[in-house]
Amino acid sequence: MKSLISCYTKNKELILQTTLYVLMHQPTFPLMKKITDHTTKLLTWTNHLTHIVISLALVSATALLAVLFFYDIYLAIKSHSLIKGFLHALGILLLLWTMVELINTELDHLRGSAIDVAIFIEVALVVVVREIIMLPVAETHPTWIDLGMWSGAAILLGLTYYFVRSGQHLLNRSVITGNVNNFPASK
Repeated sequence: MKSLISCYTKNKELILQTTLYVLMHQPTFPLMKKITDHTTKLLTWTNHLTHIVISLALVSATALLAVLFFYDIYLAIKSHSLIKGFLHALGILLLLWTMVELINTELDHLRGSAIDVAIFIEVALVVVVREIIMLPVAETHPTWIDLGMWSGAAILLGLTYYFVRSGQHLLNRSVITGNVNNFPASK
């Protein structure tokens, strides 16, 4: 892990040196500068537009899932199938929670934060857990192989999430303290 922190620090220095080199050696040709400026503006505009589309899609999907959640509860009460209706509603609730996480990630990104890869692992884990919860009320009865595959996916995603979050925690702790000696030497 010590070498990982050292590599991170060296990469940060390399990025800074590369950026300075590019800024110092930008083309001095007026036409190239105009093309570069226009391309940068177009890419920035496209990036902002894409984030607006993503934000609108997240809001729309959240609203539709909220309506579906209450509709599932209504159908469960109407058909007197409370357990099956509860499991369906719980599945929708997990999807709603996923949408909230994605909206928070998009908000953080729009405010200038880096996108955290662990959020996407968490979302995938929630989707897999939702599928496992929905297996008992599925139209077709799952086989043991299906159950094993979904359980294996949940375990692997859980381990991946744990390792990513643990690595982030160790990295943050070492950056805050400025001490990379907390990590065992890698062999």
